Amino acid sequence: MKSLLNEQERMSLRNFSIVFSTVFKEAVKTKPYLYITIGLVALSVLLFASPAIINMFSKNSPEETYKIINHTSLEMSEQELTGVTGKWEVVENGNIEELKEEIKAEELTGFFVVEDQTNLIQLNIYLPKVNNELLVTLQSYIEQKKVESIVATQSVDPAVLEALNAPLQSNVQSLYETKPNALLIVYGLITIMFLAISIYGNNVATAIASEKSSRVMEVMITKVAPVPMMYGKILGVGLASITQVFIFIGALLVWANIGVFDIPEDSFVQTIMETLTWETAAYILVFFIIGYFIYATLFAIIGSMVSRPDDLASATMPIMIILMASLAVEMLFVMDSPEGRMTNITSYIPFTAPMSVLVRIVYNTITPAETAVSLLLMVFFIALFAAVAAKIYPKGVLKSDSLTFKQLIKFNQ
Repeated sequence: MKSLLNEQERMSLRNFSIVFSTVFKEAVKTKPYLYITIGLVALSVLLFASPAIINMFSKNSPEETYKIINHTSLEMSEQELTGVTGKWEVVENGNIEELKEEIKAEELTGFFVVEDQTNLIQLNIYLPKVNNELLVTLQSYIEQKKVESIVATQSVDPAVLEALNAPLQSNVQSLYETKPNALLIVYGLITIMFLAISIYGNNVATAIASEKSSRVMEVMITKVAPVPMMYGKILGVGLASITQVFIFIGALLVWANIGVFDIPEDSFVQTIMETLTWETAAYILVFFIIGYFIYATLFAIIGSMVSRPDDLASATMPIMIILMASLAVEMLFVMDSPEGRMTNITSYIPFTAPMSVLVRIVYNTITPAETAVSLLLMVFFIALFAAVAAKIYPKGVLKSDSLTFKQLIKFNQ
């Protein structure tokens, strides 16, 4: 009896390995898979080359030119405006309509009219697109000239003038150890995780539904037990997706460490290099794998329930709603408050935990003990979902027509 069980176990393991290797090879050999993989590597190169590309285009772009029509008693000069972006010309008179035409013909970037009003100075702005940074600098310059004019007429002490003109020094401080630019990295990681889970989860459901609709399943089921077949498909597609993610993250780590690209200080790319360490990359892969398996088992159940692939869109809608709701919670609550109560709660809910814990890891707001507890809970739910799938899957794949959850529950009673 014991030898018979051992033989069955070996047979199940062999069948699982056959399904697993077949599904994996079929997934990685498809043209869309190869194109996406090449695209991800190209994207990693583009991210690190982006500062040089932006710098190249900015050097080749024509210099911005501005004019100021000064209708006040303030003394302005082009030399004093050298700190402001672009080339400046100060004139006392100018035809506004002609200057507008120069802007339309791209001979002039923009112009400004400074006028004396009752107890104030008015600045009229003529720009095709408002540049807030430019306006703040220019307004500060005009206010400074106004103060200098008042000081000259009122014989104010130069020391007072210097104190009045002393600029306010501001420095944005991050609430967390991670740089503010890391927010964009977290957005990117969560988006990639969402897309990968939804795409590859649907691939699992589509593969099962296609075989079921073409009657291939009826032939396969006589050779391979349903449960090893299910796990083989889930793990085969999962390994293919993990391979793509690993290639993308690996490419980022390679570019970050070989020093091929010239990375400016405080740039977004430098933040990627500082944030995406080998340890963080390992965490990303672990939580991606866990997030995939949580949803993949559900997609496998749905794939076994439908009779044809055309029915998958409506059948998988509940899973997609859960996945999109999880993404919405991350974007609306977790990202803005990595230490908030909502973030702590979602770190222990299986559908949101992979994303929430990843956010907290990047922001260094989670302890190793909390990470371990969250991991254990997610593994527990994966085992639970897998056990449920193992009971439902064999019933679903043997039915040629679509099934409801109510029917599947009756089969398992």
